[in-house]
Amino acid sequence: MPSQVENGKAFEYSIAHCYYNYLKANVLNHVELQENAFLDNAKSCYDMQSVDRKLEFDTAANKTIETLIAIEPGLSIERNRNDVLKIRIAADSEGQLGDVRDIILWRPNVNPVWEIGISAKNNHDAVKHSRISPTIDFGEEWMGAQCSKTYFSEINKVFDWISMMRREIPDLKWSDLGSEKQSQVYKPLLNAFRKEMLRLTTEYPELSARLLCYLIGQKAFYKIIKEDKNNLVVVKAFNIDGKLNKTINGHKPIAKTDAIKMPSRVIELEYKNDSDTTLIMVLDEGWQISFRIHSASTLVENSLKFDIQLIGNPPILFTQHLF
Repeated sequence: MPSQVENGKAFEYSIAHCYYNYLKANVLNHVELQENAFLDNAKSCYDMQSVDRKLEFDTAANKTIETLIAIEPGLSIERNRNDVLKIRIAADSEGQLGDVRDIILWRPNVNPVWEIGISAKNNHDAVKHSRISPTIDFGEEWMGAQCSKTYFSEINKVFDWISMMRREIPDLKWSDLGSEKQSQVYKPLLNAFRKEMLRLTTEYPELSARLLCYLIGQKAFYKIIKEDKNNLVVVKAFNIDGKLNKTINGHKPIAKTDAIKMPSRVIELEYKNDSDTTLIMVLDEGWQISFRIHSASTLVENSLKFDIQLIGNPPILFTQHLF
């Protein structure tokens, strides 16, 4: 059975290929699907799917095409034979540099170059799976501001305890810790993280916008979320700084997506009700983020992961649900 990663890559290929097929057959004379190693990898993940699973991916992808054509005339309006729409699968390394887009569609021969990107999500909407460890400075990596010595002192107490337990029982599993997993690991790590995050964002208010850029990406994009449980596909327009929904070749979008503002401050960062594993951050401009800490493997190790999700966004953010 394909893994979650392979399913995600298969959905990326389905979107790229379905958009290419539809636009070439119904709208455009000049469209290219760029062949490279990233497309080949995504196609191999798609090819390993069952016939029914491929149909699910393709149905979800095709459902979104008319919506994006309505809000992005660059998908359907070409000026001349040199005005080619190109489609490519992005490299994983681009995501590591802050570009969360999986599929890029662009017109290189218009001035200025027209470009949009799509982030494909198959049955999840997590924005990051960042780690916490004694050697990771989340302030520096996420926002460009170093964490304090006090923060590292506090989390090192936890990881020293983990190291001690591993020396006593080399094949120790997280499940073997029982309630100590929460009391000795999760809770003190979250407490230290919360205190340091509040210190950083209070001392440097501009970090709230940098945090969101780290989580949702440096560039404006569309998010397509396939939800099998609800037989649903969702399209969201993260029109950061108004860089999406542009007029091109003299044609205006049929539908409007409002530009969204980045946050300027953190309002609160508190534990989720009845939870020792999840913090909820509330920012201005309508943004909310959840940070859930969890063990990333069966055996106890000297790092853990955050499952970070965007659970609230500005009410003006364009969102369409397609059943």
